[in-house]
Amino acid sequence: MIDFLENIDIKISVFINGLHCKTLDFLMFHITHLYCSCVIYAAVIFTFIAIKKKRWWKYVLLLALALIIVTVIIAVLIKPAVARLRPCNTAELQNILHLVKGYCAKAFSFLSSHAATSFLIATFVHATLRKKYISVLIFLWAFVYSYSRIYLGVHFFGDVLCGAFLGIFCGKILLNFFSIRKSGN
Repeated sequence: MIDFLENIDIKISVFINGLHCKTLDFLMFHITHLYCSCVIYAAVIFTFIAIKKKRWWKYVLLLALALIIVTVIIAVLIKPAVARLRPCNTAELQNILHLVKGYCAKAFSFLSSHAATSFLIATFVHATLRKKYISVLIFLWAFVYSYSRIYLGVHFFGDVLCGAFLGIFCGKILLNFFSIRKSGN
């Protein structure tokens, strides 16, 4: 069963990576990098400032702490324990994958920190701001940001899917913690 799932994961990942063109190569390469995330993070902070007024810092601080905790858990515990190679570092895929600008990260693949953090942010923003257009935009960003990791060949589809589920799950835990803290004040 595990081999079957892994084969499907590889086939989906190779298919998505094979959907390349110059425009998408340019977009996905830049979307996946930190400077693009910083713009989104800044937009989230400014949105909280605009909507939540004086209490904005509580939301941003709680979200930042959750992001740090999730990132550390993934980088320190999950990735080394699973030790799954990235698609671009997998010998049987190296001649198949299309790598944009030769980009291939070195750390392990499972699970995607990009997917986990972006979906954590999207879940938290959606539930706390309750603005339909902001929710659509933030989940669209989380999807495209996560998709870019498969497109670039640095994550398997399953890595991103599990990362997204972890992010949503942690976002829900964060919201429960936040509602407990709010009701306790």
